[in-house]
Amino acid sequence: MFEDKKDDIFLSRWINGELSPEELHEFQSHPEYEYYMKIMAGADALDLKAYDIDTALNTIKSKRNTSSQKNTKPVIKLLPYFAAAASIVIVFGLFLFNSNDSFTTSFGEQLAVTLPDGSEMILNARSEASFDKNNWDTNRTVSLDGEAYFKVKKGSTFTVTTTNGEVAVLGTEFNVQSQSSFFEAVCYEGKVSVNSKQDNIILTAGKGYRKIARHSSENLTFEAQAPSWITNTSSFRSVPLRYVFKELEDQYNITINTKSIDTGIIYTGTFPNNNIDVALKTVFSTLGLQYQLLQDGKTVVVEN
Repeated sequence: MFEDKKDDIFLSRWINGELSPEELHEFQSHPEYEYYMKIMAGADALDLKAYDIDTALNTIKSKRNTSSQKNTKPVIKLLPYFAAAASIVIVFGLFLFNSNDSFTTSFGEQLAVTLPDGSEMILNARSEASFDKNNWDTNRTVSLDGEAYFKVKKGSTFTVTTTNGEVAVLGTEFNVQSQSSFFEAVCYEGKVSVNSKQDNIILTAGKGYRKIARHSSENLTFEAQAPSWITNTSSFRSVPLRYVFKELEDQYNITINTKSIDTGIIYTGTFPNNNIDVALKTVFSTLGLQYQLLQDGKTVVVEN
């Protein structure tokens, strides 16, 4: 039946849940049904903003045409029956042409990634994550450098590896932050196993683990339902000031001159990730320091 329905209406009816039980049953038995479900899972995970679809499509076409002039490799064409639903075309295009298993964010960026099993990963600014999609069914492992929030589908063990330790779960929501001398894992739902170079601990919802440089490890408790950076607010509780400054630099692509500052001072507070003026005023006023953002918009100096 499906082969006879290569028209614009069939997929639209499926998306809107308008297929009859017989049509749906036959569609589910089709070998391409699995791919459409992955596309829909990816679409559901995206936080899409309003934009001009025609402009977006023209941009994609322009990039592909430019690329084809430089590279003679075959171009994968979309199936005809995707023409009707513009949103599905765009999601399908992302699925095909952004199928890399390595993801990186720049200054002030966040990136939502739907993993092969439908689990979700959101990268914070200046972070990098990778995984082997070909062996995902038997090895759900993500390598992380930076910070990411995970919502994991139940299944086999899901592991996040970092240079500071591993976090393993079966199905839960958690956040991992790993830098050269900073490691933190917090659990928002379910259970999380943390195996660092010093400790092996089980976290339940509302519990966290942190290890900073040569300091002793800490057990954390909290009431939040998700990390604050998801909603563009960086939060800190009793951390050395150097990590607050690093987060400012990562979010706003700036350099803070810290020569006259004791960056070992313990800091507790927050700042917004979408307003540099408010962020700088919030942090430096808390410290009782005067500062200046130079005309280049990239350098912050502390005034004596």
